[in-house]
Amino acid sequence: METLISVPLSDLDLNNRLTDFSLNPKGCPEKLLDSVKEVGIRHPISICSANKPYKIISGHKRVQATIKAGLTNIPAFLVPTMDDALVTNLKENFALRHYSDIEKGCILNKLIAEGIEKDTIIDLYMPLLELERSKKIFQDLILVEKIGPDLQKLLHNSNVPVKVFHVFFTWDNENQEAAETFFATTRPGVNKWRDLLELTEEISRRDEISPKDIFSAPATIETLKDNGLTPPQKYDRIHQALQQKRYPVVSDLKKQVLRALDEMKLDDKTRLKYDDAFESDEMKFELKFRDERELSQQVEKIFQALQSGSIEKIIKVVKG
Repeated sequence: METLISVPLSDLDLNNRLTDFSLNPKGCPEKLLDSVKEVGIRHPISICSANKPYKIISGHKRVQATIKAGLTNIPAFLVPTMDDALVTNLKENFALRHYSDIEKGCILNKLIAEGIEKDTIIDLYMPLLELERSKKIFQDLILVEKIGPDLQKLLHNSNVPVKVFHVFFTWDNENQEAAETFFATTRPGVNKWRDLLELTEEISRRDEISPKDIFSAPATIETLKDNGLTPPQKYDRIHQALQQKRYPVVSDLKKQVLRALDEMKLDDKTRLKYDDAFESDEMKFELKFRDERELSQQVEKIFQALQSGSIEKIIKVVKG
C-alpha cells in the first residue's frame, strides 16, 4: 500500500538518476516552475521508502521545480521497494511526456540494465514510449549509447530522429566531437542535419577520408570562427562548399546558370525555374504582376534577353 506524506527535500537522494529520463539541462520547464510557485505541488511524486535518503521513482522535474521555488517539503507517495520503478515512471508520464529519440534510446538501455528481457521491453514498454513493437527500432535506439554525452544532448535539444543520427553509431569519439563542434556552432534544423551528414558520409566514402577531416578542414574552421556570420550563414557557406566538393560538375553548371541569369537582367518579379539537379531540361518563367504595365515590363526584358543570346546560354547549360 502506498502512503501519502510530506517529505523534506533534504530526505531525498538527488544524486540517484536511475529513473531520471530527461536530458533537459534546465531541469524543469518554466511553466512547471511558475505553477509550483503559484499553487505548489498538486501531483505528488513517488519515492522508495526502503531507506533514507529516499530514491525518487517518479517526479524529478517536480522536485527540481520545488527546489527552485524555494520550498522545503514535497508531497510524496511512499512505495516499499524500487521494483518496477522504471516502468512506474514510464506509465505515469505516458500521457504527459514526449521523449526525443535520444531519450528513448537511453531509457531502453536503462530497462536492459535492470535485467528486463528484450522481448518484454518490445512488447510491453516500447508502446509507453510511443514506439512500434519493432525489433529493428529497438536495435537502432539502444545504439545511442555509442554516442558521446555532449553530442547526445545536442541531438536531444535539436530533436533529431534516429533515422538521421544513426550515422554516428559507426563514428569514433574524434569524429563525433568534430561533428558536435560544427552543429553546436551552426544550430541547424533537422533537415539540414540530414543534408550535411549525407554529404559528409558520401565524401568520406568516396575520398577515403574521415568525417573529422571534413569538419576540421581549414576553410570550415575559418567559417565557423567568423563572428561576422550568423549560424545559418555559416551552415549555408559550408554546405555549399561541400556540395561543390561532392558534385563538382553540377556545381559548375549552377555557376554557369547564375552568370547567364546576371546577363539576362530580368525584372525582379520574374523568375526562371529549372531543375537544379539538371536531370530535366524543362524550364519555365514565373511572372508576378498587378497590372498590364508590370507585365509588359517583364515581357520586354525577357524579349531583350532573347535578342542578346543570354537565354540561349542557359538553354545550352540546362540541356547539357
